[in-house]
Amino acid sequence: MDYTKFNSKVIDHWVEEGWEWGKPISHEEYVKAQKGEFRMVLTPNREIPRDWFPESLAGKKVLGLASGGGQQMPILAALGAECTVFDYSQKQLDAEELVAKREGYDIEIIRGDMTKPLPFADDSFELIIQPVANCYIEDVQHVWKESHRILKKGGRLLVGMDNGINYIFDKTESCFTLQSFTG
Repeated sequence: MDYTKFNSKVIDHWVEEGWEWGKPISHEEYVKAQKGEFRMVLTPNREIPRDWFPESLAGKKVLGLASGGGQQMPILAALGAECTVFDYSQKQLDAEELVAKREGYDIEIIRGDMTKPLPFADDSFELIIQPVANCYIEDVQHVWKESHRILKKGGRLLVGMDNGINYIFDKTESCFTLQSFTG
């Protein structure tokens, strides 16, 4: 079995078990975000500084790359962005759809594998958001090249990274593919 398909099934299983990164934001969090009051993370314990975002997100095209789960995209939609989410986990995409229907905003939801060419035209997005996801794939360089291709000139790529140190201390938080394929 292709390891990315395997990872997708593992993530779906984690979501079913109540995985923190598969729990969508609440209605109250969405309403606060509409007022500009929000907290967004791409790693477990670091909030994204506000000045890393464009001054206004109104009308900006934003991609959530491997960003399903109903956490980042609803906040960005509440701030006026035109959001697309691309993820390989169906459960994570289901969470995105649930929040969009609950809050009444449009979002393009695409199930796909980021290890393949991304199905977007060159210069498509002003902002790409990606929580810690690169630790689940073998070739990160491909993701950087594709992100560069689809990001508009002057756009921003915000990525949560994992330096691997948690593998030494916290086996429950490590990336499954690295545990499985490197012992």
